[in-house]
Amino acid sequence: MGNLEEYRKEIDSIDRELVSLFEKRMNVALKVGEYKKERNLPIFHSKREEEVIKKNISLLKNKEYTDITRGFFENIMELSRSLQGNLMDNCEGKNEELNIDENDVIGYQGVEGSFSEEALIKYFKSYSKLQNYEEFYDVFKALENNEVKYAILPIENSYTGAITAVYDLLVKYNFYIIGEECIKIDQHLMSVEGASLDTIKEVYSHPQGFEQSKGFLSKYPDLRLIPYHNTAISAKHIADLQDKTKAAIGSRRAADIYGLNIVKESINDKKDNHTKFIIIGKDLNYDDSFNKVSVVFSLDDKAGALYRLLSHFAENNINMIKIESRPNKHESWKYLLYVDFEGNLKEETVRNALELIEKNSGYFKIIGNYKNSF
Repeated sequence: MGNLEEYRKEIDSIDRELVSLFEKRMNVALKVGEYKKERNLPIFHSKREEEVIKKNISLLKNKEYTDITRGFFENIMELSRSLQGNLMDNCEGKNEELNIDENDVIGYQGVEGSFSEEALIKYFKSYSKLQNYEEFYDVFKALENNEVKYAILPIENSYTGAITAVYDLLVKYNFYIIGEECIKIDQHLMSVEGASLDTIKEVYSHPQGFEQSKGFLSKYPDLRLIPYHNTAISAKHIADLQDKTKAAIGSRRAADIYGLNIVKESINDKKDNHTKFIIIGKDLNYDDSFNKVSVVFSLDDKAGALYRLLSHFAENNINMIKIESRPNKHESWKYLLYVDFEGNLKEETVRNALELIEKNSGYFKIIGNYKNSF
């Protein structure tokens, strides 16, 4: 049996090999990203990733490592997707299918410098007629009142999960998802000139900013955390106050816009931190190039109800991407299921599955058919 020093040397040798192999894998991932970019293919392919994971798990001699091996390859693939996503950032706008003219307005929640505005600019590229609103509700009302033609809203963060208020408003206002965008989120602690971690007593941010930075904030238990409407609004508030005891959590762009200094950069716990945004409108769009469908339907409180409804996807060989459950606002202990899956509304298998689900649900609605952002 060897000693501890020998084991450490062996691990160091293996780590050097791993670094070399990891670099090679990321280089290949970039080549794959270039291929997908040239052919306008989605980054995320869940079935392919699952096949790769299962194949690698099958190579294990010690099956006790199955779970951690799965986690290892899931993380590797997430990093590969992130690398490919950065490559896609420079591609042309994705709004070719939208009918927009120079008088149309695009709405978003927050102020200049918010992540929502950043996602809007990335999706619509050169489009410049924007209108900001304070709350998610205000954005939906603006679309209802024809103040804006389209709007963009956050729907999910890769670390903290779904933005449930937006899911609820989608059903309430009967609008449609017509596109989606995904951006990398880096949270920074910012304040006025002369501020430091020693002077700061209060931190302002959207609750998501706090949630995404829990590890960093836990090191400073004396900081008073004050929830605010939006990370960019928090940055503007700190700039207006000009108080070295107060700080905000937000994007580097927000710091630049409002003249704040970065006190501590990249404080979010998960470095591969992304938020997905949806673009909504009043009409359901149809196009042969669309490859993702979103629906919502009610679920009865009966044994086997969920299985029976979801089985229609499997029976038609449809790959589900995400399921989100939300309480039904009109009936106690009843739920609405939001399901995203791969497909196009023109496909016969998709129509067959949705017809069966609609037939067996008290409430059913298609909420979008659009291009997957991954």
